[in-house]
Amino acid sequence: MEGVLAARREWTHDFGGEQFSLGRAFYTHLETDRTGEYFEDSTGSDARVERHARGLQSAMRALVTEAVGGRVMPRAGWCGAGVHVFPAGGHLARRGGVVHFDTEGLAAVHVARRAPALSLVLMLQPPAGGGGLRLWPAVHSGRDEVDEAIVRSGGDVTVEYEVGDVVVFDSYRCHQIQPFQGKSDRISSTLHAAEIDTGLWETWF
Repeated sequence: MEGVLAARREWTHDFGGEQFSLGRAFYTHLETDRTGEYFEDSTGSDARVERHARGLQSAMRALVTEAVGGRVMPRAGWCGAGVHVFPAGGHLARRGGVVHFDTEGLAAVHVARRAPALSLVLMLQPPAGGGGLRLWPAVHSGRDEVDEAIVRSGGDVTVEYEVGDVVVFDSYRCHQIQPFQGKSDRISSTLHAAEIDTGLWETWF
């Protein structure tokens, strides 16, 4: 956390300052038409994370390896694990995150086959209250948009984090970061993984 906070000048600003990251996140660049910047800076992004949070990326891959029990390798040309910073008092803190699936980085054929994909989140600094991850039973059915009926359907669970807790979930599962209170930013590390062959997984952020 000391390294992440000391690197504030090198954080990537996304959605007008609604959130920040140490290392680039693919979905924020996709949604803001900046994928060129993402791929052009993938090596630099990984170098920044390693410089300020030494060992984090390899530790995140090791956690994926433990979760899947197979071989895990970085996705060529993509950014490795990074750090998400959601500011205290900001838009997400007040209203919660967008209800979504983690399918943005998956190849269309991967999604069509419903090939295995996981998202892994490590909590580095939880907020004073709230900020948990809400998960619904509903899974991706071919449309990236989330129908309001899913949100109202019930059966959901909210996972609360302490420092060092890791949550691993199906990337096709509908989920949302909950609003949070207090003066501390919500800071976590994220890594996505997809099984590209039997027992072989690749990872990115």
